[in-house]
Parts: sequence; structure tokens; C-alpha cells
Amino acid sequence: MRTWGTRRGGWWLLVAVAVGVSSVSWLSHLLPGVVGGALVAVAATVGAALSQRGQQLIDQDASRTASSGDALLRDRGGRIPKVRDIEDLIEIGVHPTAPERDRDSPTVGARAPAFVRRARSPEIEAALRTHSFVLLVGESTAGKSRAAFEAVRAVLPEAAFIAPDPAHPSALQAATTAVQSERRSVVWLDDVERYLGAGGLTPYLLRRLTHPGGSRTTVVVATIRAQERARHLDVQQAGDGPGRRTVRDVLLSAHEIRLDRRWHEDEVARAREQGHQDSRLARAVESAGRYGIAEFLAAGPQLLAAWQDAWAPEGGHTRGAALVSAAVEARRAGWSRPLPGALLRDLHEQHLTARGGPSLRPESWDEALSWATTPLYATSSMLLPHDSPDSYYVFDYLSDSVDAGLGDSPIPDGTWTRLIAAAEPDVCEDIGWTAVAHTKRAVARDAFQRALGDGVLTAAVGLALLMGDEWHLEEACQVLRTTLASAPADTAAEVRFALRSSLAWWTGGAGNTEEALALVTAQYEERRDRYGEDQAETLDRALSVARWTGNSGRTTDALDLALATRERALAALGPDHPMTIHAGFEVAVWTGANGRTTEAVSLWRALAADARRVLGTHDRTTNFVDWNLAGTVTESGDTSQGLNLLANVVRDRSVIFGGDHPWTFAGRLQFAGLTGETGQLEEARTLLNAVVEDAERALGHDHELTLAGRHQHALWTARSGQPGEAADQFRILLADCEHNLGPDHPLTQDCRARVADPSRPPWYYEPPSW
Repeated sequence: MRTWGTRRGGWWLLVAVAVGVSSVSWLSHLLPGVVGGALVAVAATVGAALSQRGQQLIDQDASRTASSGDALLRDRGGRIPKVRDIEDLIEIGVHPTAPERDRDSPTVGARAPAFVRRARSPEIEAALRTHSFVLLVGESTAGKSRAAFEAVRAVLPEAAFIAPDPAHPSALQAATTAVQSERRSVVWLDDVERYLGAGGLTPYLLRRLTHPGGSRTTVVVATIRAQERARHLDVQQAGDGPGRRTVRDVLLSAHEIRLDRRWHEDEVARAREQGHQDSRLARAVESAGRYGIAEFLAAGPQLLAAWQDAWAPEGGHTRGAALVSAAVEARRAGWSRPLPGALLRDLHEQHLTARGGPSLRPESWDEALSWATTPLYATSSMLLPHDSPDSYYVFDYLSDSVDAGLGDSPIPDGTWTRLIAAAEPDVCEDIGWTAVAHTKRAVARDAFQRALGDGVLTAAVGLALLMGDEWHLEEACQVLRTTLASAPADTAAEVRFALRSSLAWWTGGAGNTEEALALVTAQYEERRDRYGEDQAETLDRALSVARWTGNSGRTTDALDLALATRERALAALGPDHPMTIHAGFEVAVWTGANGRTTEAVSLWRALAADARRVLGTHDRTTNFVDWNLAGTVTESGDTSQGLNLLANVVRDRSVIFGGDHPWTFAGRLQFAGLTGETGQLEEARTLLNAVVEDAERALGHDHELTLAGRHQHALWTARSGQPGEAADQFRILLADCEHNLGPDHPLTQDCRARVADPSRPPWYYEPPSW
């Protein structure tokens, strides 16, 4: 989604460029110990590692299949229960509440109070009758699981209740098999984020669940916390690789219903009425002005306060506070599985030390663990023991509160390192994408490398993203080709497709547009034949066909394809679907490429507003829309407004990518050039000095952007009336460009010409755009 406008010529809008790649293989630095010194060693080394790991996975799958019965919730007789037979709501994800204090109450002993019908209950029930995938979204303790289950119980009491264990690697496959044996089923995916990611739910697997064939019917009912949904749908946080897009496509295919944490007046009134029968509800109603009813019942605010208060030495739970902090931090870093006690014991020490260590008079480890896992206020505990020995989940209310800004702080490098070393391979991939969101690119590289080395093939998509974002495009293609060539024979088709999709993108980015077009055309036809014309993944591939058609020089055809795809996206998905935003992006790009600049400016303005509303300000796609808007406005002749727009782009990039990311430097470089074009020559040179200094520190003396910054500084030196000094700068730069970029790179060629004539008409370096 990077392509800006498409004006031929000019210094900052470009359809396609031949990107110079350093002659020193960046891949050899990225995969030490796997690659060695030369790219020719990649295929054999990585291939052997993947083949060995592939056999291990085959053996593991065989053993998992034999025990797949453990992957689903079953009744005491070992059978899949009916919805009407579910009695323990805590077992299916409903938060427990404190026991009823009144011994005469009819609800005494019940772990959850009687259900208070929610304002959205009729809508949920109607959705269960008409949709095959229903997703409830809301904050932690909004009451999502209870509202969803009570609707299921009202509408589908006789359906089989198929609840996969999210910690079991074969659970989804077991669920797919189980729906084939039932006339009517509900597949229960509480906290659906636990079923996403490597080896998780895909559009294809979802279709197998919801379309079991014959007269059988299935409804997938899922819940997700609003923070998790935002994390998966935000390209900045989740990454933009095909595997991440698969997760987004799964979530966006659901019929979504929002449930507010704060209850509406009519809901509170119903709770007040039922409070006559249950004092727990009566107490919750008293706090309805500050908290949601379900939130209060689950004791979320009280648990958060207890964790924060536990840091006081006089309370005797400082080690317990450190333990919970370690668990919350691990969750923030992308660890979604149960946390081993040994790992928590290791991680919590740095939190304890940071707060004072021995001076806090910490209790023993056993006392700390007991405190953290003991239900406070007779509801939930801060750490929730898992069925696996000595392993724990953290209460999601706590991690969500930190994500919302309560005590948020950077995750230390040591924590990332320990988590990567301890994680299962698929969890490593999740940690890698989380590190990308935290702008920890070196951490992400280590996590993806570890995951790929242990057989998670889609981690190559993450590695390719890191390479491509550093503009090492050929290396990005190479690691993907190697992974595809070395993949075991039984590699899932969806995994291969994710790798091939990523390969097509970076192939085109490297300048091989016809090859990219052939790849995406084949992928589009596959998706169309499997899912039909209007499914999100099919539309995504159709937009890629438009992209590489245009970048191959057929801009009119590209615009026609983009317009047709946008119409299908609007009809099938609606105006607020991210795929519709992406379709609008292509329409604006190729409108401008066909010389309709005024119309393109209007399209980019409207799209910028839509992208902010749908995706948010700090989203990659939104930023590239803004970038194109700035460029197209400048091209239309309004340099001053273009400069203001570009300043906002650079500011947002420092948040989205980080201050030391190449795209941030590229924006700063362009801002400096446009500043000079407005006549502020000395200001431009000052800005360029800062760009060169920062790029050299972050990217290295020989990086293309560092050299481009020096080139532009020399340009403005010449235009400031100092041709002799400029010629000296170009002469020194020429030697560096020839050595690092080669004799035919545009920067090298322009330096060579300016050594002889520093004052020749300006030429500006054009950053990669595809």
C-alpha cells in the first residue's frame, strides 16, 4: 500500500524504480548461523532445517491426532454436550463472581448471578438465526461471554456445543471433524484471538466449520476484547504480511455486535429489579455510575487496585506484584499462551529489582504465587492457573488496563530475549509481529528467525517485511523463495499461499513488475475459484492485479480494474471495510497516473478522511494515503499546503514506524527538499544535516538513504551559490555511491554528472515506491 501518486518525473512521485541493493548481503547478517556468508548457502541450509522440522511436525501431528479427543469440551460421559446441558458457565469463559452473602437467597452457591438481559440480546439472538459467524466485541468484563451464551441457549438449546481448547494444537481440526457428525452445532470460540495466528483460524478453515455440508448447520460464536480486535486490525500493530491479512479477513468476515462495558439505563433497571433476588446485582447497581455491572461483578477495578497497592512493602506482597507485572508484560509482548511458572519466576526478578529489590522485603516465591492465584473478593485471581502443570494466564482486565495507558512503559530488551528463548515456535512468530508494532525491529528479526528455523514457515513473511522495509528487496524475495522451495510436501495450502502472496509483493517492489503481475494473476484466479469474486481475499488479489498492471505501464487498464474492484468491495463489504479503503487507494493512484490530477486530489482528500475514520490516524495505510495527498497537492501547484501535509506525514511516521525507520527518514528527506523548493535554502541544508547524521547513526554510513541525504545536501549547497564546495561534496559522494550502490544507480550517475557541472538542473533522489 506504499505507492504514492504516479506522475512521471518530478522528485517525489513515482510509479516504479529500479531500487539499488547493497552488494553486501543483508541476509547474511539477518540469519547468522543459518546462512553463512553467501546467499547460495541459504537454500541448502534453511531447506535442511525446514525438512528436519517438517518431519518433526508430521510426527507431532500423528500423535496429536491420536489424542484429539482432549481438544474439545466434553461431558462426564466423554460426549460433546448439548447447549442446554452446559451448567458451569465459568468453564466456557464467563468470569466468576463473589458468592451470594445472603444464605436465604435463591442464588446462594451460584458462581454467577442470574442473567440480566442486555440491550443487545435481541440483536444477538437474531444474528444467530441468520448468520454463520457471530462475533461479540467489547472491553474486558463487558459481559460478552455471558450475553453470547445466553443468546445461544435461547435460540439453539438442542445444538451440539463444540468448544475447542485454545491451548491444544489440534483443537480447530477436531472441531472441523466434530461438526460433520452433528445435525446442528455451535462452535464456541471465546476470546477468539487465542485461535488466531500461526496454525490458527483461516478463511478456508472457517468456511469448513460453517459449511459442514448436507443438511448440517453450524454457527460459529466468538468473543473478542476490543483491544485485541484493534491490535489485529491495525496494520501498524499487527503487521501487513499475508498471514496478518488472513487474521484480519477472518475477523472482518464476522457479523459483529458491540457490547458496551458501561450498561444502559434499561439494563441497569433490569439489574436493579433482579437485585431483589441477588445481593450481588444490588451491589453492582450501586456502582453503575462508575463501572459496568459485569465489570463490577468480576471485580476488575478491585483487582487492578490490589495489584498496584501490592507494591507497598507493608502489604507483604511486593514479589506478588512483580510476578503479576511480569505476566502482564509478557502478554503485552505477544505471548498469548499459558505462561510457564519457571519463565515468570525468571522475568519477575527485573521488576522486583527495578522497584527496590531487597528493600521491599519481598515474600517468598511460593507466597507470591499463592497470592497471585488466589481469587480476591471471591471472584477472579490476577493469575489464572491453566490445566497444564505450573502454567498461568493473566487476568485480561489487567493487561488491557496497561494497554490503555495505566502504567504503560517500554518492554525491556531482556524481556524480549527471554520470551523468544522460551516460546514455542508459533508464539515466537506472534512475538515477532508484536515487536514490529513496538518498533523493535531487531527483536522482531530474532523472533521471526527463531520461528522460521523451528518450522513456522509464515515467519518468512515477517522476515521479508523487515528486509523490504529496509529496502533490501532482493533479499526479501530470496528468503521467501528459499522457504517455499524447502517447505515440506504436506505444507498447508494456506501457508504456501501466504508465502507466495508476500513473494509477489516484494518481486514487484524489486522492479520485476511483469513477474509480479503473473504471480498475482494466478493467485487471484485461485481465490476467485475457491471463494468467489466478492470475498475479501479475492478482492485483495484483484487489487494486486490492478497494482502491477499499472506499474507495468498499462495505467488505463489499472484504473478500470481498480474501479471495478471498488464497486464489488462496496457492494459486498460496505464503505467501512478496510478492503474498500484499499480499493479507493488504487482508484486514486491510477486516476492520478492517467493525468487527472485535480480529480486525484479530491479522491485522496476523501480517502484520507475515510481512512482516519475506519483505520485510525496511526495506521500505515492512512499514512500512505496522506503521503499521496501531500504529493498530489504539491503536483497541482500548491507547494505550501503540500509542505504542511508532508510535515504531518513525517510526524505520524515517527509514531507508526519509529524515528529510525527508513520510511521516516525518506519523509524527512522529502520534507527538506520541499522546504528548499519554497526558497528556504539554509533551512533545507540544516534539515539535511540532521537527516544525514541520524541516518548514518541508525542505518549506517553506506545506506542508500544516508547517501541520498548527502546528495541532496550537496544540491542545496550548489543552489546556495557555492558550486566549488558542492563539487567537492559530489566528488567524495561519487566514490561512496560507486562502491555501495554500483556504477549504474541513479544516485551514482547524477553524482558523476555533477562533479563536472554542480549547477546543472536539479535532480532529486526518489525513494522506492511500488
